[in-house]
Amino acid sequence: MVDFDERDLVRHAERAGFADIGLDMRVTVKNGKRPVPWTRALRMSGNPLVPPLGEVLDRVLSPQEIAEFTAHLKPLVESGTGRERQAHAYLAAAKN
Repeated sequence: MVDFDERDLVRHAERAGFADIGLDMRVTVKNGKRPVPWTRALRMSGNPLVPPLGEVLDRVLSPQEIAEFTAHLKPLVESGTGRERQAHAYLAAAKN
């Protein structure tokens, strides 16, 4: 939701006065995604601070551009084509 990485997490913990810091990182990449109906995909957002896809399309694209975008992306979304990438960082820290 913000622009930071695992090194930033450790640095922030150090600056906050934590002496003992541990960070475990887990990254997964899966070929293929779960198929999603297009109407649901238009209501989805990967971040609570970002509007859903359909709202973004309506704001920034013309009707013709929306039609072209939909023609390309809808079959991919509904078939589950693509990759799913996730990264999780688990930080544990203690002050002395």
